[in-house]
Amino acid sequence: MGDFMRGFHGKYDYSVDVKGRLNIPAKFRKVLRPEAEETFVICRAPGGCLRAYPQNQWESYVAELNSRPETPETLRNKRLLYDTTAESTLDAQGRITLAGNQLDIAGIKSAVTLLGHETHIEIWEPARYAAYLESDTDFDTVYFQSVQAGLLKK
Repeated sequence: MGDFMRGFHGKYDYSVDVKGRLNIPAKFRKVLRPEAEETFVICRAPGGCLRAYPQNQWESYVAELNSRPETPETLRNKRLLYDTTAESTLDAQGRITLAGNQLDIAGIKSAVTLLGHETHIEIWEPARYAAYLESDTDFDTVYFQSVQAGLLKK
């Protein structure tokens, strides 16, 4: 496999127990690199969800974040991000633990939807994710706007 990292792909529905523990799908656990040390860094994300980065991917993300010029906007972004960031190592059952403030931010009570995003996992409250998908912007509009902006290739 070399330096190539197979990414996180797919959608899974799970639940969080009363202690905030969340099972990470076996397919996601299989793509963790040894450098991640079975540890995820969980933080808030746009849209009212959470992101779980493998520790090694988090380090890359932070390096990019810290390379940005220090402005009031970047400082606010960092403060809001770091205020909710916590590490969690997989337990023997393949679970991570979400902090209480993270559960509150994402509106998670018990059910969750996990989405693989190549380098990280999004953690959504299912009704919030369904509402996001039902927004008035369809896939074609988003796709072609991204192509026009140079973010995607046809």
